[in-house]
Amino acid sequence: MNVWKRFFRSKTIFRNMVTLSLFAAIIPVLVVGIGSYLYSASAVQSEVNQSNVRILNNVSSTIDSTLDRLQNNAIQMLLGTFFSSNLVELKSTNYAGFYSGISRELSALMNGNKEASDVAVYIPDEGYLISPIYGGRRIEGTVERETLLKELASNDQLRWVSGPYTFIPGYNDNGITLIAKLPLLGKQPIGLMFIRINEELFQNIMKRFISYTGEQMFILDEKGVLVTSMGGTEVPQGLFDRVAQKGSEQRFQFVFHDTEYMVTPITSSLNQWQYINMVPIDQLNAKSNGIKLITLIIVLICLVFGAIITLWGTRRVYRPIQNLVAYVKDGQTDEVETDEVGFVHKRWAELSSTANDMQQQLSDQLPMIREIFALQLLQGRFLYYSEDQLAAMLRRYNVPAHKESIVMVIAFDLQSEGKVRFQENDRELIVFAVKNIASELLQTHAMEGIGINLLNDQVAVWLYRDPLQSEDEESDIKQFAERLRLLVSDYLRLQVTIGLSGKSEQLRELPELYEEALLAVRSRMIVGGNQVIAHTSGKRNVDMHYRYPLEIETHFENSLQLGDRDEAVRMMDEFAKSMGAAIQKPELIQMSYYRLLTAAIRTAYMLGLDTVQLFGESNEDPYLHIRNMSTTYELNVWFKEQLVEPIVAYVHGKQHQEHEQLIAKVVRYMEENYHFDLSLDQCAQICGLSPQYLSKLFKKKKDVSFIEYLTKVRIEKSIELLRTTDLSVSDVAERVGYQMKNFIRVFKKHMGVTPGQFRGSDEEN
Repeated sequence: MNVWKRFFRSKTIFRNMVTLSLFAAIIPVLVVGIGSYLYSASAVQSEVNQSNVRILNNVSSTIDSTLDRLQNNAIQMLLGTFFSSNLVELKSTNYAGFYSGISRELSALMNGNKEASDVAVYIPDEGYLISPIYGGRRIEGTVERETLLKELASNDQLRWVSGPYTFIPGYNDNGITLIAKLPLLGKQPIGLMFIRINEELFQNIMKRFISYTGEQMFILDEKGVLVTSMGGTEVPQGLFDRVAQKGSEQRFQFVFHDTEYMVTPITSSLNQWQYINMVPIDQLNAKSNGIKLITLIIVLICLVFGAIITLWGTRRVYRPIQNLVAYVKDGQTDEVETDEVGFVHKRWAELSSTANDMQQQLSDQLPMIREIFALQLLQGRFLYYSEDQLAAMLRRYNVPAHKESIVMVIAFDLQSEGKVRFQENDRELIVFAVKNIASELLQTHAMEGIGINLLNDQVAVWLYRDPLQSEDEESDIKQFAERLRLLVSDYLRLQVTIGLSGKSEQLRELPELYEEALLAVRSRMIVGGNQVIAHTSGKRNVDMHYRYPLEIETHFENSLQLGDRDEAVRMMDEFAKSMGAAIQKPELIQMSYYRLLTAAIRTAYMLGLDTVQLFGESNEDPYLHIRNMSTTYELNVWFKEQLVEPIVAYVHGKQHQEHEQLIAKVVRYMEENYHFDLSLDQCAQICGLSPQYLSKLFKKKKDVSFIEYLTKVRIEKSIELLRTTDLSVSDVAERVGYQMKNFIRVFKKHMGVTPGQFRGSDEEN
């Protein structure tokens, strides 16, 4: 008992000697025992891993062949006679036959592929979803319809989607969905086909290969999304990343829910899915429990004998040192400071050094902490602090309390003319450069302020100055802002816009100044960027409500349909003016122009104008052009060049052709029925036009009026009858549709003589 008491109270040297002796005696035994145990466990794991590889290969091969066969059957159906035909024409000419044909094809595919839980076709024009299982259903949700339209507009003709596909009713559970366009490889698909496979198919296959208690099996797609699982519904966090990093390893160990697993993954060559098997290590080690027990007994025996021998031997070795310590103590009861004191001194030195390092780090990070505090002030985080609390915070971060504040917000646009210096993923680097340039310029101009990273790809500069300074220095602020804008723009070769707020001596009004600067920056969508935009006073608290100008869109579509270029351009200008209500949210302006673009493309499609004639054969996304433009002026110019001009030209050409055909029809009718009492109203009714419009159109195309042309036809026919027949003048008048008196008057007006005189002169000749 006295030995153990002295052991725990003794100096470091004695404890170290005991510990070293124990390690020297026990480590060889531990190495042999643990080595034997690990070797046996590794052999078992290697054997199980090889078995799991074969199992996963069987599962993968079975599932891959099923998916490949189902996909090939779907492709064969889509390339068959029905879906290869002109579906748009079939739908317009035989509506019932169109949908019955789709139902027949889907039923045949469903019957031939029992693995599919559902086969459906979505037609976006009418919003209907057709399925042999659920029948016809309308997709009512706006989000679902827009998502399906984006799916239809994508470049993928055929793709698999893992997990729930919530945009289609009945597809909310785990599984996979094959999405194909109708018709396949068509330039203008009219719909989408969905083939659903529920996870029960995969689970039935996997269930046959589960052998161990607690064993889990997962199937993940190439993005790490769970397709299905067996033995567990939750994919362990980090498992997919660990599988991706495994390299050439056939297996590795993974800890999940305090349980250690042996993980065996393989990758499918068909679709790059990951098939992962997880077996608890304790189940694998069941066969080596005997070796573990024997090893444990040997280790315990060696520990006991080693501890006894070590204590006895160390005590004998340490006795001279103990006598030396007793001599040094010289009868004192306190412990003599030897190694322990040295340790305390060393530790104290370390703590002093650490304290100095932390103080230096605090000094280095003070500007960043000050910037964070300033950002919170801009965002109004301290509005409800008392005056004393706020003053204490300002003193802590060395921010003046009674100064006049001005806020400017710096925004940049990556899209600029000429060579582009930065890419989309360089935004953090750009923000860092902008903030440094602003800080250096503040020092150069001897101005007080803080550069703040707003964490939204923008930088704010909070300027504060003495409120007693001259009002003339307001121009200095604007000159400083313009100087800063030019420096940033020239250095980064980007379009830079600075929004400048008003001024205030009240620190609690700082969030309002910040909002003013933000509003000024956002207004670049209307007034144009690459400039300093000062906030207009008096609009700080204006509550702006935005409403999409549907009436302008409708008028714009009507103008395009009529080929009225001037009216369409006017509507574009009105549309741009209406965007002023959405300055605070530029994304609304972008979405509004997306919708206007959709309306224009829809109008062109209804008129029979192909999108290739609008945007060329480059197949560029027109919506990408809208995202790359920063002002409504640029958007309007692009709309006029790419949409208004081609559509108006197309409508005019089409109208000209239709007008030529209508006038030819009227002329033919006049030449065939000149002997009747013809009128402009009769011909207008035949053409389906108003008399006024037909009269104006006839005059434009023939350079004579309707009556003048009819009179010309009748006079020519009467001249022919007078020359070639012996009919009397009254009979000739009746045959060309005139009464006798009117015939003589009209004939003389055009020929200069009466019909009788004309016949007489003709006979004399």
